Amino acid sequence: MKLSVAIPESSLSDESLKIDKTRKISVLARACAIFKIETIYVYQEGNNKQDGSLMVMILKYLETPQFLRRRLFSKVNDLKFAG
Repeated sequence: MKLSVAIPESSLSDESLKIDKTRKISVLARACAIFKIETIYVYQEGNNKQDGSLMVMILKYLETPQFLRRRLFSKVNDLKFAG
């Protein structure tokens, strides 16, 4: 059975600092990994698109094996606190 989760991008709106947003995304990703969620959908809710793109970027970064991260992701300020 394939499990999927949909997360609104507004779930990060209560956090103001980027480190807190990154920590919240990491907790969500860990919970999804524990419960063997195969697909995570991030949907737009509200008008803050920066949180959604941050969430997608960090989730893709966390999904990537560590030995490939340097080759696939350039140094970006959004990934400063990830992994």
